[in-house]
Amino acid sequence: MRERIENSSSFIGVKERKALNAVLKSNFLAEGPQTEKFEREFAEYIGCRFAIAVSSGTTALHCALIALGVGVGDEVLAPNYTCRSILNAVQYANAKPVLCDVDKRTFNILPQEACKKKTSRTKAVIIAHMFGCPASVKEFRKIGVPIIEDCAQSIGAEYNGKLAGSFADMAIFSFEGTKTITTGEGGMVTTNSARLKKRFDAIKEPYGKDFMPKYTYRMSDLQAAVGCVQIKRLPEFIRRREQIARQYMNAFGNDERVQLPFIPKGARHTFHRFILTLKEPNLDQCLRKCQKKGVMVKRAIKPYVLNQYLNISDRAFPNTQYIMKHCASVPIYPALKNQDVKKVIDALKGAL
Repeated sequence: MRERIENSSSFIGVKERKALNAVLKSNFLAEGPQTEKFEREFAEYIGCRFAIAVSSGTTALHCALIALGVGVGDEVLAPNYTCRSILNAVQYANAKPVLCDVDKRTFNILPQEACKKKTSRTKAVIIAHMFGCPASVKEFRKIGVPIIEDCAQSIGAEYNGKLAGSFADMAIFSFEGTKTITTGEGGMVTTNSARLKKRFDAIKEPYGKDFMPKYTYRMSDLQAAVGCVQIKRLPEFIRRREQIARQYMNAFGNDERVQLPFIPKGARHTFHRFILTLKEPNLDQCLRKCQKKGVMVKRAIKPYVLNQYLNISDRAFPNTQYIMKHCASVPIYPALKNQDVKKVIDALKGAL
């Protein structure tokens, strides 16, 4: 039977298993010393004062919005081309998501769209650094509201020498199974603000004296132990993703049928996804042919983009619609061997 090459995969080794076994032997499985250690090491890596571990990227974003005071009647600017979790978190906070179209090259939210859609009710803007390509946060400061960086797909990405997650009021990360580093499920919030850290802790702490809704969005020490190992392996993971990306770029650099990923000046792209843009809108046919050969080339966002969940016309988001018709997510993750990469390249060349 032919072995299938998945679109994405985690990379767990001996060190992660040893770390898990150590926690099991300690008999302290809930949030505890390993979680505190992971928070310290994560904050040190990002270069921020505080990191707070939670149960997922979605819960991280939910609490970040509440910590910023977002609530009923408020609006939150967000990219249209991204995962549904952003929509969920905004709605958990009882706020209204205001969707903005994205750049066709970087897939990141357009600052001019966000500026145009700001109203007196706008209380925050979410900037998702899509697929490992960092956005310029500076361009959004003119909007004049708090900024949350969504770094679920961009841990390790850099812009002008600074890491994604270190630019805004708050940033959120995801450690779901297909992310660049994983704890199975889990998330993290980073901030340099002691006020926001205190507010976030009050939301997360179930036994506080104040009477306000509490959310038991805690990370377990089992998850954190894996995270402590994975954060140390992150440079290795990123290097391997960059090596695979170079192989794809060399293979398709002169192919007039496709456009390679765009890397903005001053950016370090970490290739959480490698996105090929097909110049002809024959994406469905290409995906079918690759998948028939056991190579899981897919749409990066599926099955719907955010405006479709809210019954807003596709015509308001022309760039999003172009991406959905033309862009393919090609397998890229550290566990891929060079012979796997060659198989992906051969399958794609035969499918274009």
